[in-house]
Amino acid sequence: MNLDRFSQGLPDQQEAEPVAECAGCCTEIYPGEDVYLVNGDILHADWECLYRYIDPELKTVEEVLGVEA
Repeated sequence: MNLDRFSQGLPDQQEAEPVAECAGCCTEIYPGEDVYLVNGDILHADWECLYRYIDPELKTVEEVLGVEA
């Protein structure tokens, strides 16, 4: 019996079943992956997924405040 938890390495993602779906990019998340938890939704720990999830609007501060520049 080998008690070294690193002797086996991480499971092969081709053989592993996904455990969740990313709310940002809508692809599968596999065991061992780092994730963000945002408002109860799971996302890959990746800037692109986070950006897609929040879907920000780019505006000037004047547009947001409703004032003329």
